[in-house]
Parts: sequence; structure tokens; C-alpha cells
Amino acid sequence: MDWNAIISFIRPELFVLIIFLYCLGLFLKKIPAFTAEWLIPIILLGASLFITIIYMGVVVEGEFTPIVIVTAVIQSVIIAAIAVFGNEIIKQLTQKRKFDK
Repeated sequence: MDWNAIISFIRPELFVLIIFLYCLGLFLKKIPAFTAEWLIPIILLGASLFITIIYMGVVVEGEFTPIVIVTAVIQSVIIAAIAVFGNEIIKQLTQKRKFDK
């Protein structure tokens, strides 16, 4: 699949949400009381869904029609996936793997 097609589907003003989600994930990881790191992608997806749906419904369209909600859900899933994938890529490139020598 062409990445340009995926990226072009996300509204340009929502790209800052990728950075926000990435930072939110790092913040959650640093909280000593938060031990369920497996929940971080789910929390990021939930935050992305909430922010994107509200933004699309209030700011862009002015109403919550089914097409606005579906479009916002698709965009929010892509945004959260990019944030989580970006974190994994950074970890793979910067941290030594257990099997590497």
C-alpha cells in the first residue's frame, strides 16, 4: 500500500496529534505506579478517538453526522497506529536487542 495515500487521508492539522500521543505514551511509561504497559496503545487509541471525533465534529464540520464520525474514527486509528509504530521503530533503532551482540 502507498504510504502517501494513507498520510494524505489524515487532515494536516491533526499531525500534531501524533506527536501528542507519542509524548503521552512516554509519559505513561515513566509513571512509577503505572505498571500495565500493555495498556498504553489502548489508551493512546482512546485519546486519539476522543480528540479526533470532537475535532472533526465541532471544528471541521460543525455537526456529528455518520460520515464525520466514520471519517474521524478511521483517521484516529491511523494516527494512533503511527504514534505506536513510531515508538517501536525508535526503540528498535536505539536500544540494543537481546539477541544482538
